[in-house]
Amino acid sequence: MTDLADAIPYALDRLVDEADYAVIGPNDGRRRVIASNRFPWSAICHIERDFGSDRLSGCTAFLIGPTTLLTAAHCLMSPMRRALRVPSAPQRIRVTPGRANAATRPFGAQWAASWRVHPEYARRPRAEVDIGVIELARPFHPDPRHFALMAPNDAALRRLRQRRLVHISGYPGDKPLGTQWQHEERLDRVDAARLHYTVDTCPGHSGAPIWVTLDPRRPPRVIGVHTAGPKPHAGGAWGCRAGVPLAPAGLFNSGVRLTPSVLAALGVAYG
Repeated sequence: MTDLADAIPYALDRLVDEADYAVIGPNDGRRRVIASNRFPWSAICHIERDFGSDRLSGCTAFLIGPTTLLTAAHCLMSPMRRALRVPSAPQRIRVTPGRANAATRPFGAQWAASWRVHPEYARRPRAEVDIGVIELARPFHPDPRHFALMAPNDAALRRLRQRRLVHISGYPGDKPLGTQWQHEERLDRVDAARLHYTVDTCPGHSGAPIWVTLDPRRPPRVIGVHTAGPKPHAGGAWGCRAGVPLAPAGLFNSGVRLTPSVLAALGVAYG
């Protein structure tokens, strides 16, 4: 017989995971990353969080230095859990870069040393500051490499929207455990704090890098962190479960835009 105290956290995991991201229809364009041990895929990490039940629930993060990662703040502090007066922060987080599947970890894995969210998110969770940092005790060996960050102004983002695709890759929960999936599209629109796009995502993609390739001879540059989608279908995140349709046209996924003020608040350098 299932103990109620165990069942409630599990149900919360499902509810939280499906609350705010969606595949955007009418087609699911995601493709599996096969060479996850090659950069940039190697720098994209599967993070597994234990909120005190010994069950691990997934999100995505990415390396921006040998021992520093960016992710979504709600992967590190759940507003829904806090509202329900259950533990809102994980007790431990396991980080696996370039994970290929449930069993294959080309760079190994380690438990995070510490993590923090944007100070404004800690005071009042909101989409504009849904970003956080994970710190590790030591680098991974071999080195999976890491992303460079960029905080483009409005004019630069308009140029990127016209000339470049934005890429997102992460570890969606509707696919086999530990497999990485990517997609790319143009930016749809930009505001002061958010990037909006039709790149396809599902629960588990949250915390993934939003990056552009400016020069194929140089590393890609991250311009945002994927965090959210439209209001879910009544059956769950759009297209992310059997029987739930893909999203209709006109809905968009979105992420936190990297700006000098956001990165300063996190204590993260860029450029």
